Amino acid sequence: MIATPGGKPNVFYLPAAEPLEAAEALPRWARVRNRLLSGWWQARLSLADLCARGGGENDYSALLRNIVEESPAALIDRRRPKPSAPAKVIDFEAARVRLRPAIS
Repeated sequence: MIATPGGKPNVFYLPAAEPLEAAEALPRWARVRNRLLSGWWQARLSLADLCARGGGENDYSALLRNIVEESPAALIDRRRPKPSAPAKVIDFEAARVRLRPAIS
């Protein structure tokens, strides 16, 4: 609130929002059709995803097979991914030393 030189506060009120009208309900068969179409596309995209992965084989299936057949050493040999950016280390003590004025 900003006071003007005349002493009256400079306040503006927005009109109240008008209530939204309720949308008309869809007929029963339109709802059934929408549900069937939605289910069809979900199944179609799921199958396409499985086919793109090579029949359901994921990246960890070979690793799990090695663990069961051989030993848990397969988990230890796995390398960590290289970082995409340098690590951000916050050293508060070094920052305080840098920000202190030099005493001469």
